[in-house]
Amino acid sequence: MSLLFQMLLFLLIGYLFFVVFMYLRQELFIFFPPAARHGGHGYDNVVDYHLEQETVTLRGWLVNPRLVGEKLLIYYGGNAEDIFLNIDEFRDINAASLFVAYRGYGVSDGTPGETELFADSLAVIDDVVSRYSPNEIFLVGRSLGSGVACYAAAQKEVQGAILITPYDSIENIARSSYPWLPVSLLLKHRFGSIHYLDRIGCPLLVIYGGQDKVVAPERTKNLIDHIVGEKEIVFIDRADHGTIDMFPEYWAAILRFINQRETEVE
Repeated sequence: MSLLFQMLLFLLIGYLFFVVFMYLRQELFIFFPPAARHGGHGYDNVVDYHLEQETVTLRGWLVNPRLVGEKLLIYYGGNAEDIFLNIDEFRDINAASLFVAYRGYGVSDGTPGETELFADSLAVIDDVVSRYSPNEIFLVGRSLGSGVACYAAAQKEVQGAILITPYDSIENIARSSYPWLPVSLLLKHRFGSIHYLDRIGCPLLVIYGGQDKVVAPERTKNLIDHIVGEKEIVFIDRADHGTIDMFPEYWAAILRFINQRETEVE
């Protein structure tokens, strides 16, 4: 056996080993659950929320519960986001906001996965409609959560969806990061937002940054190009993936979007 052949065989075995590893452990590259549970938080106007979903309990927090019958924002966080840390900002909005930890994240039981997160998002919407009958529901999805918001908006009647630093699909992001891997064959959690756009009947607000190194702007632009319905685009050139909510354009756009009906009535 020649030295060249031995080297090629060694490289092939190493490559196949890495492919198998990436397939079996891909969740480590997609989901980064925070462990914080935030018990006894002591916030006024914040009540605990829980929902029994098959064999797991989903838990979270309902902010400004007295307003839930009028307007409700349902928030889906990023893959490593501690959604509880958003409560301070959302308490100042004239609306109720619901933060439910993904299964396997913080206070919620279970193990995260695309199928599970999608099913949970629909179950939560059904539950809040049954419990509170809000006049308006807006979905707010950031990063990974933008994929959950797209899926839920395609399945349920809501008044609008806000997509923050969104992507066209995790599959396309993975292809860019690992061009030498057969991503299409390996990926179990595709989060293909682009495939749900033609079923979304509500207006979309897309907010993204020009300095984003996690979700490249071209991935968001491809998503935007495939939106078939009403859309508003807010591009913040100076913002990156983690700082986008620090710019005044961010909150101005969100407040304008969720209060648009009141403005039209006036």
